[in-house]
Amino acid sequence: MTENGKHLDNDTSYDDSLRNNPHLENRGKYALYDNSHTGVASLGPLVERQPSRSPRRETRLPQTVGSAARASRKRLRDHAVLHQLGACVVLTYANVSPDPRKDVEKFIKKARSHYPSRMHYAVVTEGSVEPGGIRIHHNVLLPANRDLIAIAEHWPHGDVFIGINPTDSDIRKMVNYVTKAFARQSGLGARFIKSKSKIPKPVKQVFNNKSDAEAALMSRIPDGATGVSVYEPRCGDRKIVYWDVNPHQIEDV
Repeated sequence: MTENGKHLDNDTSYDDSLRNNPHLENRGKYALYDNSHTGVASLGPLVERQPSRSPRRETRLPQTVGSAARASRKRLRDHAVLHQLGACVVLTYANVSPDPRKDVEKFIKKARSHYPSRMHYAVVTEGSVEPGGIRIHHNVLLPANRDLIAIAEHWPHGDVFIGINPTDSDIRKMVNYVTKAFARQSGLGARFIKSKSKIPKPVKQVFNNKSDAEAALMSRIPDGATGVSVYEPRCGDRKIVYWDVNPHQIEDV
């Protein structure tokens, strides 16, 4: 959650200049993207790009930072929901570390012993070792496990805080919160690290009008699905629906 109590469940940043971009041509068709494996489906106007690249690059270059942040955030959300990374283990430092990346890699290696099968994970490191800024800390996303307290004891460098996110919606909000600093210049290293995982690509369908696209969008929600929410971001004529795709029996893990 944000400091004022509002949930972070979606990407809302958007440059309004893209609405009237003369180099992007909308012919009235709508595209539907089905990510049922992570409980997300979305639609928006189908954009057909003209062949010339130079005008597009002039338009897109100012969007690079924000677009890269949104793409990275989406990849991490999909990874976390698909593999049910419902535990957020925050690792802090009592003293400045000479090699924070090595420290968290050692922690991940030791945490694996508490999972009977392959352990998926993700790490978002925030802060800096530079004086005067936010002290560096790691947000480690793991599958919920009865041994989380024992796992936390493998961190010798400072305090550990554990948060549990029992639903897909909670996982998405958690990911959006820990990725709040993703909009930054390139060349500063990876925004996050994660276990290797092949996320299925969304299934795309094109419709001749918005009403048909919206009907198809709502039909993607499974019967009896929980955690259903509909979101209309401030970026053109788009709509996104979310729902839970996992049993969420964390107490039985």
